[in-house]
Amino acid sequence: MDDRAAQLTFEQLKGQSQFAYFQLGVAASAIAFAIHETQNLRLADAPWPIGLGAGLWALSFALGCFGIQARQGALYINAAYLQTMQQIGPAAYHTDLSDLVEQMRNDVEASLSRAGLRFGLQMWALFAGALAYVAGHIMHMAALPANSLPH
Repeated sequence: MDDRAAQLTFEQLKGQSQFAYFQLGVAASAIAFAIHETQNLRLADAPWPIGLGAGLWALSFALGCFGIQARQGALYINAAYLQTMQQIGPAAYHTDLSDLVEQMRNDVEASLSRAGLRFGLQMWALFAGALAYVAGHIMHMAALPANSLPH
């Protein structure tokens, strides 16, 4: 890989990590917001989609953490792979080590794939949580008596 390709890959990983951390912050803020807004509601008065929304936000947070962990694992495996390739050189493809080299490459790709899946699910859980929360809020507003609403 030449220097420009390596720099591009580094910038892509950095951008994806920044977006994952941003989504972690959004999910944590959304959970805190839901708790704050529903703190005076009895459990029987809170529509179930509000709880579902908070649960999906918690899932989004967990998926982001697991995605970051998988990405870090992939970077660690990739560093070991690159170090091995540098030590062995071109002979890695023509010796008994070719199976090991191929396995290491597959491990890197699998780990990056897991991280990508978790980051994608993190985003969808965040969106689904927002939709569920809005639906629960609308259900709660619809259940209020007409005389309790401000004019």
